[in-house]
Amino acid sequence: MGKEKKKDRKGDKPVRSPTSLSDYPELPKQDGNTARQAMSASTVPPLEMLLNELGSKRESRDDKLQNEDATQYEEPILTKLIVESYEGEKVRGLYEGDGFAVFQGGCTYRGMFSEGLMHGPGTYIWADGLKYEGDFVKNVPMNHGMYTWPDGSTYEGEVVNGMRTGFGMFKCSTQPVSYIGHWCHGKRHGKGSIYYNQEGTSWYEGDWVHNIKNGWGVRCYKSGNIYEGQWENNMRHGEGRMRWLTTNEEYTGQWQKGIQAEYAVLRNLTKLRRIYSFYSSLGCDQTLDNTFLMTKLHFWRFLKDCRFHHHKIALADMDRILSDNQDIPVEEIHSPFTTILLRTFLNYLLQLAYHIHHKEYQNRSPSLFLCFTKLMTENIHPNACRVKGNLFNGQQETLYSMNYIDKCWEIYTAHCRPHAAPPHELTMKMRHFLWMLKDFKMINKELTATKFVEIIADDNPFIHDGIDSNFELELVFLEFFEALLSFAFISVTDQVTKSCLNFPNDDSSGNKHGSTYTVTNQHRSPSTATSQGSDVRNGSAKSPASKLAFLFDFSKIRKPEPKMRTAPSDETLSKVNFKSSGKELTFFLSQNEKKEKSKEEGKEKLNMWVSNMCIFFVNTFFQAHKWEAILKEKVKENRLHHVALAKQRKIENEELEARLECLREEEAKRLDDEVDITVIKEPTDTSSSQLTPSPTKEEAVVFPSKPISSKKKKKLDH
Repeated sequence: MGKEKKKDRKGDKPVRSPTSLSDYPELPKQDGNTARQAMSASTVPPLEMLLNELGSKRESRDDKLQNEDATQYEEPILTKLIVESYEGEKVRGLYEGDGFAVFQGGCTYRGMFSEGLMHGPGTYIWADGLKYEGDFVKNVPMNHGMYTWPDGSTYEGEVVNGMRTGFGMFKCSTQPVSYIGHWCHGKRHGKGSIYYNQEGTSWYEGDWVHNIKNGWGVRCYKSGNIYEGQWENNMRHGEGRMRWLTTNEEYTGQWQKGIQAEYAVLRNLTKLRRIYSFYSSLGCDQTLDNTFLMTKLHFWRFLKDCRFHHHKIALADMDRILSDNQDIPVEEIHSPFTTILLRTFLNYLLQLAYHIHHKEYQNRSPSLFLCFTKLMTENIHPNACRVKGNLFNGQQETLYSMNYIDKCWEIYTAHCRPHAAPPHELTMKMRHFLWMLKDFKMINKELTATKFVEIIADDNPFIHDGIDSNFELELVFLEFFEALLSFAFISVTDQVTKSCLNFPNDDSSGNKHGSTYTVTNQHRSPSTATSQGSDVRNGSAKSPASKLAFLFDFSKIRKPEPKMRTAPSDETLSKVNFKSSGKELTFFLSQNEKKEKSKEEGKEKLNMWVSNMCIFFVNTFFQAHKWEAILKEKVKENRLHHVALAKQRKIENEELEARLECLREEEAKRLDDEVDITVIKEPTDTSSSQLTPSPTKEEAVVFPSKPISSKKKKKLDH
């Protein structure tokens, strides 16, 4: 079998090379909340966006797996095959039987030939690595075959004119996705089943139209929830039934673009928009368009006004529920500065409605619609926009209170502790709050522990039942800050205010009026609030008056002028009926005096309120926190100092012990080396010295030398 070049044969130039298109099986996407798009509060999202946002929580989570983001592989068409070389049999100069051909461009074929054409079983490999194994009919892949793409993905099934047409199975090598069913011109078309994971727990079985789910189909999600019904453009659309097996719920009815058709939220959308705008503007300066973003601080106030927390669920627990399965940093779960868009606000209401009432309607359909309707009827409609609490009770008071937000948030987070359950975010319990005030030396005869409990439990029936108190209840920053505002009215008495301001109460005219101050501090909105002045942050100043300087412009202090009755102007007199009695004129003048008096009293009340707030926060609360921080630092330094001293003493003791041990060793060595000492007396008689042995060292005794008496001497002579 020799090699032969055939210039009259057609070469292999594929019309289309394998490309990556958006036609691959379904792949799960990341949570869409991780890429939240900032949106102006004045911008109303389109209806389609709202419909997709306002579906039930469980639907949206399940449908994350429904989005298709995959790759399709196309089958190249064999045209203009030009043979570079051939090995095999020939009949009448044409390739026949089993052979091997190399085509121009680097493609190869090994298999059966008939009359010079690829015909029968064979294997064709393109230059880029794509391989087809199967039947050929006159140079065209036909009947049954198997495609293998360079990345390892495979298709095995029916082939018509080189395209996947008929029944076949596709397996992806880069993702755990497979499809088995009918094809048409390389696309899923007809009846087929697609599996999204290796375990086979997430799948779709039903109708396809050119790679799109259209018609009737069943979708089983990884969670076990199942939808059976009509589809359009890869979304649940038309008649269908959804069964949430995880919560034992079921909905049967119309669907539109992926969600239920009963739009409970849309029925109340106008009302909810007004509520959103109302709470978003609390504590904010007026702007040209008067559009604001709602913050978590506003949202907490809305929840408390509508008594969401009366359903045995604390605001801190609501934060955790709403942040579940969302890519929210741990430190922002309970942050008061987090902004909330209108669509997020509506979605939060749906989630809370389901969480509060789902047990009541778990056997009824549609449960989400019933849960939200009950929440609107019982909580939102009768209570929304009726602001309670101390923070948002007046525009000017709120603006002044916002000056202390940042510093109080700093103190709040400093005394929070990690939550017991994941994600272990920082939270504050009632007992922690009370311990903090005791450490600050702020629990006294004015602000007692009993008064503390009464203030915290004022709008929460589950804190104190008249006998026992639940000190394990968590407090969000709104509850913490509003409690401090209440404490300010209790702790700061009139005497304290006067002593701090150091201004006389009587003016030169003898009228008993307090001084009037012109407030000059800057206002700010809650969402962009920052502390005003270093005096507020550090709580330090040379005197109480200087501490109040950031709130008052003392150069503009004025004493109330004596109130004198001024004659009415000509215009006023023209309006007075001179034919009326003098009593009517007196009544007219007295009404003006009452208005002026009430206005002055309002100014006096506001000034006194501002003074009390400044004294409480700057002179008391912030100073206490500062001194506690200093004390903690001193304690830390003392501990480090004691540790250093203990280490030094240990070193000295070790050195002393080493010296004593050295002395003991020297003494023992000296005793071992000492020689025996023997006392020996010289003999007077040689013979006696030989008969009497000398005493040993142990026997040698030294007697004291005493004079011998004369009687003993005589006896000795005898």
